[in-house]
Amino acid sequence: MKPYASICRLCVVAVSLGWGIQSLAQDAHDHGAAAHAHEEHGSAALSLSLDHGKQWETDAALRHGMTEIRAAVDMVAPAFEAGQISAHQGHQLSEAIQGSVNTMIEQCKLPPEADANLHVILAALLQGAGAVASSPQSAEGVPSLKEALESYGHYFNHPGWQADEHAGHAH
Repeated sequence: MKPYASICRLCVVAVSLGWGIQSLAQDAHDHGAAAHAHEEHGSAALSLSLDHGKQWETDAALRHGMTEIRAAVDMVAPAFEAGQISAHQGHQLSEAIQGSVNTMIEQCKLPPEADANLHVILAALLQGAGAVASSPQSAEGVPSLKEALESYGHYFNHPGWQADEHAGHAH
């Protein structure tokens, strides 16, 4: 296993244990994964950044996992918009997101700086998944999941990602 794959695993552990994104980002920094990015972009370890003005590259596992998450969110979005998302749908969405995130983490091959940026998005997805499971109509659920997906499309090079409805939102 690559050293940064274990840092990816910290993302799931940190969020599931209730640590904040700040703890996660600080832990990644402490392990050296984001040291250069942290120094270059200041002390805002929680903010996303581009790779010297361009999007971070992705790998097949990341693209597959994020596509699965987007499809799962898109399936429940109409029910959410109608105020009719059920507890069952909320739990299914949450489980789908958690499964995709776990798979992405297991197969993580991103360089440390890209991975550190991805941590912010994965943490937001996991927090949104938790919110939609506990309160399906919550503003911290589906809307925050859509926002995380939008951020992913802005900061990561995922061919074809911008060619859908998520691309029309302001960044």
